[in-house]
Amino acid sequence: MKEIINKYKFNIFIYTIIYLVIFIIIKLIINACGMEFMHCVYIFSICITILGFVAGMVQAMIRANDRSTKICIAICLACITFFLAIFGAFYIAFLPPEHIVEEHALKKDKKQMVGYVRAFLSTRVDYYDYYNILVRGKYRLIEDDYGKGGFDPFEEKLGYKHEVLETRYYDKKGKLIHTHNNIKQNVTVIDSDNNILNGNTNYESDIKDYDSNKLPSNVPKEDILYEKDINGTKKIRVAYLESILAQRSIVRIEKTEDSGKTWFSVHDGYENYIQIDNGAEFVFIDENIGFINDPGLAGTDGENGGLRVTINGGKTFKNVNIIHPRNIEERNLFVKGVPYEENGELKVKIYTINHNKDPEKTYYEFISKDKGRNWECNKIIK
Repeated sequence: MKEIINKYKFNIFIYTIIYLVIFIIIKLIINACGMEFMHCVYIFSICITILGFVAGMVQAMIRANDRSTKICIAICLACITFFLAIFGAFYIAFLPPEHIVEEHALKKDKKQMVGYVRAFLSTRVDYYDYYNILVRGKYRLIEDDYGKGGFDPFEEKLGYKHEVLETRYYDKKGKLIHTHNNIKQNVTVIDSDNNILNGNTNYESDIKDYDSNKLPSNVPKEDILYEKDINGTKKIRVAYLESILAQRSIVRIEKTEDSGKTWFSVHDGYENYIQIDNGAEFVFIDENIGFINDPGLAGTDGENGGLRVTINGGKTFKNVNIIHPRNIEERNLFVKGVPYEENGELKVKIYTINHNKDPEKTYYEFISKDKGRNWECNKIIK
């Protein structure tokens, strides 16, 4: 064993292979953690690999004892070097241009992102989370589509800006959740009396005027799914945006502080809008605490539904924890309607189904003492 180590401990081939193995292992680990290497890491690894193989061939040629072996190695060295150089040059040349941007035009959280320009017959830019000079996010979060033509929109010449035709938004796993067509569109703000406050507004100027993507809303009245008056001046509502599947939709939470003259989204970017199943119910107890009772998709036994709570005014919703009492023999608990406040307590009606009983449904009153995050059984409702 010691002789083998001594024989190969200065072998450049071995060091190159060890580097490649370590590189692959690290790549698999960071991929599993939802990250990916930046271009510089791949370019560095390609250069190290090419230099390692070339140096290894030169070392083997020097160590060869006879001339014919040296000639054979030299020919192999020339061929391998040529093909590795061609491969490396093509790989690097066809890497999409990589740009680190301070923020996306429609994502105003001041977070750096990495933009990759995919340009051939058409041009689009894919945006990923930026972590540091070595790694970025694995999944695409935003995609800007510029339409036909191959160009780099970040390389603006003579002050000319290319127009984004469509922007697509993805969740943290790369799943499409929202599409916004043509950012240069008319945004009309309408007050409570249906008077136009500002028409033909440029979308990009509105983005500059309002932080965190809280743009003026012009949602038709028929798309308002729920609305609550907080104190006369402040109101909160749930607005339907679009359907994404046959039985699923995207909604957002909006607020007004001027009696409904102008409404603004509470979400920080389109990617944080809410997906619901059609038929979901909504309620806000106050300005901060609200609930969504989502029935789930038909035919899935409600596996995609459930009761969700927000304690930050609709910015984020989380599943509640319904504590199953020991005295209830039925396994499944179903929420009826939405929670309500009574005598200073948060309550909700929950029922069980037992086909061997009459009546089949038994109703219980559950209460929460921590703003709706956890629910405990209080009594049977006769």
